[in-house]
Amino acid sequence: MLLPTIARGASAEVEISRSRFIATAHRIASLDELAPLVRDARRAHPDSRHVCSAAIVGAHGESSRSNDDGEPAGTAGSPILSAIAGRGLTDVAVLVVRWFGGVKLGTGGLVRAYGGIAADALDVAGRLERVAATELVARLPHADAPRLEHAIRAAGHEPTIDYEATDARLAIVVEDARRAEADALLAQLGIAAEATGTRVLEVPA
Repeated sequence: MLLPTIARGASAEVEISRSRFIATAHRIASLDELAPLVRDARRAHPDSRHVCSAAIVGAHGESSRSNDDGEPAGTAGSPILSAIAGRGLTDVAVLVVRWFGGVKLGTGGLVRAYGGIAADALDVAGRLERVAATELVARLPHADAPRLEHAIRAAGHEPTIDYEATDARLAIVVEDARRAEADALLAQLGIAAEATGTRVLEVPA
């Protein structure tokens, strides 16, 4: 099963005991993208005390990273990471910028502050479910293509047709959960289709 990701970049802000926290959620494809995001945040907020971060990537959330950036160990990066993992998300980075307000929050207070504002940003970012799919391709006579395209659309699929010199290329991207249904439909229509590759579809949760 593929893990979902965020639908869009987002931010959230809170003030706790005079400390200001701004969290930003970013969609990423690699952990290598985390360091440049942190550098950009430092440049954008040169007067901040900390830029703490965490990220999870991979179709199944195989890789992760977190950084406390000077906060007591385990009080910033780890709760940010837990906010991402707790929502079952992947390919996401969350940064939390803190301006120290002069009042120490304590270990528990820091964990709640960083984890809470990270969760708020992720909630604003929304969610996209990911499903595995396969592209099916067939060659059709020009004269048959419109009729067959209409029949496939009527069954709830979204084919594309490219008219070429000698024939038409029909392609359908089918969720794996609907593959048997699609194969049966194509067979019923007399279409010999070939699987040409896998895809990942993203749909709003």
